[in-house]
Amino acid sequence: MIVTLPKEALKYLDDKIIKVEIDENLLKEEKKMLRIKKAKGILAKNQIDGLKYQKKIRKEYQRKPDAK
Repeated sequence: MIVTLPKEALKYLDDKIIKVEIDENLLKEEKKMLRIKKAKGILAKNQIDGLKYQKKIRKEYQRKPDAK
């Protein structure tokens, strides 16, 4: 994974170690994007059209009015 950070985040750098200070909110966003990419990969790996799958799921959970 490649992460782009502002130069101010760099705290220490030598030949073997890079230390950076990462904002928790940025880290949470990166993790969320990684989960989304993995989910898309699962759909693609199983040859599932994401849009068709979403429509199917939404249709299953639509509330139907009670018949009286």
